[in-house]
Amino acid sequence: MNLTIEELKEALLNAELVELFQKAYNQGVEDARKLVLYEHQYPPRMEKEHVADFFQIALPTVEKIIRMDGFPICGAVRARYPRDKVFEWADRNTKYMNERLGIYVSESDRLKFRKAQ
Repeated sequence: MNLTIEELKEALLNAELVELFQKAYNQGVEDARKLVLYEHQYPPRMEKEHVADFFQIALPTVEKIIRMDGFPICGAVRARYPRDKVFEWADRNTKYMNERLGIYVSESDRLKFRKAQ
């Protein structure tokens, strides 16, 4: 069986495309797994320790944050903070926290907050 150069090029291109698509698919699956793990890393009702871990700060700084205007709290349960609303609040208030409290949140962490919503 004799193949022309064009047929060989086409077969090679097809093989490369299949490999590329498989890598892209695998990367997408891995990214989705990481996002799901990140979203569910914290319980729906966070405690102060969870807030500290989320912002990567000490508990005394958490006290400052939870007293800020607009920080979400659970009305029915004392000292609990709704995870999704905390994520939203963090996304909206990152710049303010950086300026006022000296908390540095990188742009990549800020994007994680947004993706977690």
